[in-house]
Amino acid sequence: MKFVLLISILVLLVLSVVESSLFGKFLVINDVHVDKNYQEGSMVECTIKCPCCCQSPPSANYTGQKATKWGSINCNTPFVLFEQLIPQIQKQPVDFIVFLGDMPYMGFWDVDYADTISYIMFLSQELSKLADIPVIPVLGNHDYSPADQFNCHPDMADYYKTMATLYQDWIIDKDNFLKCGYYSQSIIPGLRFLIINGMLCDPANLDAQNRPQDWQDQIDWLDEEIAKAKLNGEKVYIFGHIPVGKSSRRVIPPLCYTNSSLKLAQVMEKYPDTIVAMFSGHTHFDEFRVIYDTKTFTKPVGMNLISPSFVPEGNRYSGFRVYDYDKNNFDITNIHQWYSDTYNVPDNEIPYWNKFFDFNVDYQRFGIDKINPEGLDKLVKMIQTDPDVFKFYYSRYAPKWDFTKVTLQKEKLIKCSLALTSNEIYSDCFDN
Repeated sequence: MKFVLLISILVLLVLSVVESSLFGKFLVINDVHVDKNYQEGSMVECTIKCPCCCQSPPSANYTGQKATKWGSINCNTPFVLFEQLIPQIQKQPVDFIVFLGDMPYMGFWDVDYADTISYIMFLSQELSKLADIPVIPVLGNHDYSPADQFNCHPDMADYYKTMATLYQDWIIDKDNFLKCGYYSQSIIPGLRFLIINGMLCDPANLDAQNRPQDWQDQIDWLDEEIAKAKLNGEKVYIFGHIPVGKSSRRVIPPLCYTNSSLKLAQVMEKYPDTIVAMFSGHTHFDEFRVIYDTKTFTKPVGMNLISPSFVPEGNRYSGFRVYDYDKNNFDITNIHQWYSDTYNVPDNEIPYWNKFFDFNVDYQRFGIDKINPEGLDKLVKMIQTDPDVFKFYYSRYAPKWDFTKVTLQKEKLIKCSLALTSNEIYSDCFDN
């Protein structure tokens, strides 16, 4: 009996070693939105941002909910919550970490340039504690002041230089980063990271409207880098803060200008066997987009995987994401979403992180067994036509939100935004 037990243990150990040699993991954090003015015990139920979450103690006649140590509705992230994330990351056996942008407080009217840099400095100092884990930093629309107003003009040179200094431990391709915040990185043989400056297609970016060549220059650079990767037999992951296509929360404006999204789609269409996926944040929700060919808009050629926010605002959990990938072909093999219900953690306890979402486990019931453009295309069609599948998708899209309160317009916005197609196809989807 002891011999059988010993053999069983040895088999499990061998299988564990084999699995770790075949599959890797990486962790994604985005939209942290730390608030340096966050005050534990401050009022939460209020109509203006400050004293909401930042006046402690609240007025004597205040009887509403008070901000907890670890985060509260209507508030951004307290420093202590992000600090507590570091030991959680150390428990995850990941090969690298991606920060997909947006560290500063969301109230951009209260955040000046010096504040913005101080928030990024805090981020880099905290992530530097993970000395043995490489970090891939991405610029978010709040990572500059004024927020969203990015361009490639020489006037921005000091900002890019400052960011390159803060991220100096991780950015190798400094020449391109100093030019306009996009760069190429390779830390795993056979896999190329291409980090784009998505703010150049941000509809809130007034400069982008006047400088369309900035986006075109980046697209040309992206095309050249992917061509080189293909020649070298490398696979490509694209990281950018803002996703392509339409928003699931409004009809206009899109997340990324339609023409800009289609230019990126053309690149994906050109290299479907080299580009594995694009990864984004920004929306604060658990979403994805399927990119289709730009001629018929029927053939899936790419996918944009979108991770929800770390900030626990809007009655949503705080979270981070872990992706599994195949070390042979770098395909994404699973998605794990980790959450903590920080609103209900006692002040004298540490937030507990639960694995809320496992793509393979959750979607196998619907026959989805591949995380690739074809598999997600199949899922899109099911979400758009099967009420039960849509309800299930929504339970992941916004955990804790009440499905019974989803309006018909909201449902259409979510369904129609899943596919990156033409404006006409999107309009038909929304009107039907």
